[in-house]
Amino acid sequence: MGVRRAGSVAPRLLLALVFGGLSLRLFQLTGRYAVNIFFSDEWDFNDATLFQRHGGWEIFRWQHGPHRQGLGGLLAAQVEPWFRWNSRSEAWMAAALVVAAALLALLLKQRLFGPLAWTDVLIPMAMLSPARWESVWIAANLSLVLFPVLMMLYCLLWVWNNERLKYGLIVLLNLGCIYTGFAFFLGLLTPVLLLASWRRRSRGGRIYLGVCLAFSILSLASFFAGWRAQSASGCPSTFSPQFSEYFWCADLMYASVFGLMETGFFARMAGAAVLALVLAAAALYWRKILRETGTTAPRHVVLAALSTHVILFTIATALARTCLGLEVALSSRYIIYMQMSVLLLYFGALSLPRPRLASPACGLLMLLLLPALVLPQSDDAMISLSERKAAWRACYLSGRRIADCDEECGAVYPAPAFTHLQDKLEYLRRTRQNLFADTPEAR
Repeated sequence: MGVRRAGSVAPRLLLALVFGGLSLRLFQLTGRYAVNIFFSDEWDFNDATLFQRHGGWEIFRWQHGPHRQGLGGLLAAQVEPWFRWNSRSEAWMAAALVVAAALLALLLKQRLFGPLAWTDVLIPMAMLSPARWESVWIAANLSLVLFPVLMMLYCLLWVWNNERLKYGLIVLLNLGCIYTGFAFFLGLLTPVLLLASWRRRSRGGRIYLGVCLAFSILSLASFFAGWRAQSASGCPSTFSPQFSEYFWCADLMYASVFGLMETGFFARMAGAAVLALVLAAAALYWRKILRETGTTAPRHVVLAALSTHVILFTIATALARTCLGLEVALSSRYIIYMQMSVLLLYFGALSLPRPRLASPACGLLMLLLLPALVLPQSDDAMISLSERKAAWRACYLSGRRIADCDEECGAVYPAPAFTHLQDKLEYLRRTRQNLFADTPEAR
């Protein structure tokens, strides 16, 4: 089913050119706008890995906001010291993870729908879009940047044919996902999907699945041991906006992934259309999963997981952030999650019962994605934040005080005393790390 491969090498050549070009562009933008200084939340969550002494388990379980650091924290603790916690190196690593996730997405498409085709350019168009700039080169948190890699690995395991290893690896990865940023929501799906795989199993197979199911539930429960409810917005009350505001906030997140960075009527209607398609896909594929009498079809599992995760994420984000205003829905940091809705729509198009409709649907989706590819070229926020970081870094390295640099350049952290910014800067100076790593004294 879906779009057939052309007889020539042209489709693969086109895909290679688009993938290579967008990857190169992402790295070029990273080199241009990444600045070697921590920014915003980086001064906080790096307590787990840099500013305080903690073991691997503590780093893995470290809570920052509503989520934990998980695999991202462990990766940072192992890799970042080699680069003296250089923020530019971290941005390059984040960009490399984005490219790796796009490669995994191409592999997933191949496993689900067969050989690569010209329409697969939709995958790099969606996943290599620089619209996610904030999470890559402004304030990179590897726990969040890892999400698409984990999501693709999760889906690939569900389409694997090795039944002996498949479910054991799924629950192990699920444990890592639960503790790693907002991949947490996959932990809510895994027990349900394991239960759906229970049917028509031998007694031994059911015992194996039962152990995996129990482990997945215990993994989810373990997340809440010592967990503290922390506001993600700083608002005095999460439930202060009207109900309609929550809906429009979630709605606009689906429009932002297509480059519609405004809150007007057109963006709301476009977001509503995408949201309706995602909800319909979730209902359709969960219905198929729950009604299947044999082995659960891998394609149905993947589409159900993609649709449900993006829905859960938008609900949680709307509940936590709507009090800040509808503009928060347009934040670049959310694009990394919302791009899964584009991948869902593409896979859904390839699954259409009438294959002839797949090509027009994919062509329309490509046209809709074009604004997201050109948006960052004139994104004032991206340029402004990069320039602020560079100016503050130069100011502080010149010997001036935090307060002076905040007043002149804009702050790199809103409440310096809260995060003990002065103490952390002195620590970085003594150890020649981060903004002091590439100063003349550090050579």
